[in-house]
Amino acid sequence: MKKFVLLLSLLPTTIAIAQAPGTVQWDASTQPVPGHDGVVIANVTAKIEKGWHIYAQTQSSGGPIPLRVSIESGAPYELAGAITATKPLTRHDSSFDLDTQFYTESFFLKIPVKATAGAQPDVPLAVRFQMCSDTTCMPSRTVHLLATKKSPSI
Repeated sequence: MKKFVLLLSLLPTTIAIAQAPGTVQWDASTQPVPGHDGVVIANVTAKIEKGWHIYAQTQSSGGPIPLRVSIESGAPYELAGAITATKPLTRHDSSFDLDTQFYTESFFLKIPVKATAGAQPDVPLAVRFQMCSDTTCMPSRTVHLLATKKSPSI
């Protein structure tokens, strides 16, 4: 019984250590583009942990790492136009001594893709990003998403 109580007393500490700061919840889906055979829009949404931000695709060089979205290597898709996104916030950051463009709370991306020979219904994407708080920057990381066709709601 003492071992069980000791184990339970360690559990909250273990959970707290396992939770990484700067979390993002990602969602990806596709929708066809009427009249454009083989073209779909991959919709990506991100919900950012309070107190953190992610740098935008439009972030200039010489500072934080900007958001980059690509189709996974070897996937039977290619970009079919420009990626559109939520308009980022802009603020001068004295740490980088430049204006930074970033997202807080949430943002979306719309990625037009065209199927090539042998395309599957799901679009595999790689999203590379860097997130920071007002005091800490995390190393850049890449998430791998699979944009799938959502079933219509009834």
